[in-house]
Amino acid sequence: MANKDELAVRGFADGSLYNAARPDYPLVAIEHFVATLGIMRTMHVLDLGAGTGIFTRQILPYVAKVTAVDPSSSMRASLRSETPGVEVLEGSDVAIPLGEGVVDAVFVAQAFHWFDAPRALAEIHRVLVPGGALGLIWNERDETVAWVEELSRAMRWDVRQPYEVGTDFSDVVAAGPFEDVARVEFKHVQTLTREGLYQRVLTTSYISLMSDKERDVLMRDVALVVERQAEPITLPYATSVYTAKAALLVG
Repeated sequence: MANKDELAVRGFADGSLYNAARPDYPLVAIEHFVATLGIMRTMHVLDLGAGTGIFTRQILPYVAKVTAVDPSSSMRASLRSETPGVEVLEGSDVAIPLGEGVVDAVFVAQAFHWFDAPRALAEIHRVLVPGGALGLIWNERDETVAWVEELSRAMRWDVRQPYEVGTDFSDVVAAGPFEDVARVEFKHVQTLTREGLYQRVLTTSYISLMSDKERDVLMRDVALVVERQAEPITLPYATSVYTAKAALLVG
């Protein structure tokens, strides 16, 4: 079984598939970031672990500049092709290729669970202006819906998941140099064809690293769920959103 670091890098090697199959984030969540964190049109923000730029493109209209950082060359290539004009850099949670105090806010979309949290939060704090903002966001399948829970079991999510759905990261963030940590949740949906849902499943990190034989068995189980769904399929999500401010360090 692949370890967490391998899943975080090799598990997302197909940027074009990820970009086509993954959902965006609810507009109400973006607006929550803007209002709660005081995001303004004059600001420079960092999208850390930006992937193919799904969140980058959503926050871009609200700010002056977005710098996107990701360790995957495929993800960066997809981001560049889909989002002209955005600075895209190679880097990671613990090695951000920016100077100290150069961004007004850092956002992490669908990626913080891969991070080495204590080191990453210190690195994020380093690149933020004093009192700068941090926003984290996840789309998580809403497993309170029966068929979605069944889909997750077919995907082996209950035994292979990189993190537990619904995990509260508030204490983790508060343990770093951040304060005023708050968590809210929004509802979201993604409308898909059956083929689109299969592609969505295949973007899951541990599934992409399976052997052909293991993946074929899993996808047969997935098909038993998917083929019962009428098109278009509405896949529900619970979107978790965290906001925090960089603490002012003394000394």
